[in-house]
Amino acid sequence: MSTSSFGATSRQCIRILKGTVRFTWPNRAWAVDIAWASKRWNGRHIVQAAYRALLATIVYHIWQERNRRVFQQSMRPSSTIARIVVDEMRQKIISIDLPDSVSSRGLYRLWRIPWPVRGNA
Repeated sequence: MSTSSFGATSRQCIRILKGTVRFTWPNRAWAVDIAWASKRWNGRHIVQAAYRALLATIVYHIWQERNRRVFQQSMRPSSTIARIVVDEMRQKIISIDLPDSVSSRGLYRLWRIPWPVRGNA
């Protein structure tokens, strides 16, 4: 497996994710992109925290795919990796008990998660 073919796979995965979730990603060299994201997504706002979690999830799954290709000689399509990242992020967001606020609803809307209907039981 060449690094250029894996780089193309990771870039394709990012492109698919950008189509699913609205976020800005420069799509340059990984080191430059990571430095850019760490400066841009450093706030305490819930959406900034979600973007940081997204970055960590992307890096984790792309590295896992790299290891799969190197050590197991098997590979998954970029679309599968992107779907796994989106599903994992949605699960992370749903698992947090967020207050009913504009920011929380915006985060759910960003990830296309239906806002839970909470009744007074």
